[in-house]
Amino acid sequence: MRATAVVGRSGRGVELRPQSGTDLMDLAQAVRRELGADRSVRVVSGSVALDTREATALLDATPAFELDWSAGARRFVRNRAAPNPDDVEQSHRLKALAVDELRPLVQDSRLADVLDDHQVRNVALMTVPGSLGACLFDEQGTGKTVSLIAAFDLLVEHNSADVLLVVAPKSMVGEWANEIAKFTDGLYKVETLEGPRRAKSRKLGSGADVFVCNYETVLSSADDLRLMCERKRTVVAVDESFNVKNPQAQRTAAVAALREWCVRAFVLCGTPAPNRPDDIVAQVNFVDYGRAFSDARLPDEPSARRAAIAQVLDRSVVFTRNLKGVVLPDLPSRTFTELNIELEPSQRAIYDMVAGELIDELSIASDAEFAARYTHFLARRASLLRTCSDPAGVDSAFTGTPAKITALDTLLAGWIAAGEKVVVWSFYRATLDLLERRYAEYGVARVDGSVNDVSARREAVRSFQQDAATRVFIGNPAAAGAGITLHTAAVSVYESMSNQAAHYLQSLDRTHRRGQTRDVEYVTLLAADTLEAREFERLKTKASQQAELLRDPEPVLFTRQMMLNELVVTLRGSHARR
Repeated sequence: MRATAVVGRSGRGVELRPQSGTDLMDLAQAVRRELGADRSVRVVSGSVALDTREATALLDATPAFELDWSAGARRFVRNRAAPNPDDVEQSHRLKALAVDELRPLVQDSRLADVLDDHQVRNVALMTVPGSLGACLFDEQGTGKTVSLIAAFDLLVEHNSADVLLVVAPKSMVGEWANEIAKFTDGLYKVETLEGPRRAKSRKLGSGADVFVCNYETVLSSADDLRLMCERKRTVVAVDESFNVKNPQAQRTAAVAALREWCVRAFVLCGTPAPNRPDDIVAQVNFVDYGRAFSDARLPDEPSARRAAIAQVLDRSVVFTRNLKGVVLPDLPSRTFTELNIELEPSQRAIYDMVAGELIDELSIASDAEFAARYTHFLARRASLLRTCSDPAGVDSAFTGTPAKITALDTLLAGWIAAGEKVVVWSFYRATLDLLERRYAEYGVARVDGSVNDVSARREAVRSFQQDAATRVFIGNPAAAGAGITLHTAAVSVYESMSNQAAHYLQSLDRTHRRGQTRDVEYVTLLAADTLEAREFERLKTKASQQAELLRDPEPVLFTRQMMLNELVVTLRGSHARR
């Protein structure tokens, strides 16, 4: 009887797959005898599924049947069977120390003198000897990139690492290479893994110190990357790590498989749980091999589940969470304005027609029919939101000017006349096309999914930031909401937005970030008496739930009455003392 041990399809355990001539049920019985008669053995999809403890027991034993361990499965089990490092206790201790006590710990890094206080703490946490890694959940614009570069430099200096592998969204690969070269003054040789697979393989053998690639490359060049990680002590860093929140996704599995061969892992994300608290679990599991959440019992009820995950984060996870308002106190303030825009009459008619048809469909459909046609109903709802932006995408007979565009005409004319540069966000490509044509006279830079060339994206950002003649930047928050700086502008307008909270939250920080010298204004255009208001409230609710999960301090937002009451009370106290 013979079987092969491989990492499970879910990435959470090991599967024993019977080789030719071995009966699956006979194998299951043999495994049960090996593990003990009281053990239940699960048979799933033609394999015997084992959890980590069971797999460890088999790896350390000499079973009565022939068992061939794949290199990946053996490594998987050994990583989880190793004693828990004391990095969590160390991180709690370091968080309690004053910055002056931490600076000596990071002084060997060449970047030590340029680190802000919170970055000093970050680097100290990231370089604890023997640590598995850390989660950098600092808000956008607080300098996670510099923290990572300084931490890698310190690990190299302490002879704990050889190579850094950065996995980032495609649009940010070039930016990472530039930032690393800039901050280390060319000390490390940096290669971007782009182009055909053969070219990537050659680069991996070039002797570079830092490699930067996108998520798709981890999937397509898995064998080459793994070989490099086996040969050299590799630190892997995953940027915008909410992209690996789904354990079932192929690229998530590929990144997780590669992590098994790396000496240390970091995840970087300012919005790690933009949609639900479970999003953060996969990112933590990537860093610590699933140790923190392995025994966690997470309730089904949403608020209780969020609280339970927060407790695990506090107790068992090495992570940082720095907010701009705390670590960059000199950063200018932000104001948010929501403008309700009455739809143009023919636009309203299209909206009401589509809404009425959807109401009729929902009214006659049973719950079972709704579940079976869920994608259809979501698409119909999405067409309602599309109508709020540009009805032409829903009804080709529409030839008028969408109400938000009319409002934007007036807003932009006023801002530009006052000497402002303006960022305009829209979710729809057709609307972006319309905006680009309509405001060409102002000088337009554009970044969205249609701009695939990295150099073209970089030139668009440069033009907006540096050229006086380029007054308007238009972009899709899903494609341009991360990794770029637009702080020449102090005004951002949301004509429409993604339904993903991460895209919205990250786009906010393109203008409100280090280097901004003026108060920043955000204006959201909402079609009156439509679904948009509810959709926007949903985004803000997701943002507040993430803040609760990460224990973010609540900002002090005064209303007129709050400020008045506060002042009256202090005056009364003053009069009483007199």
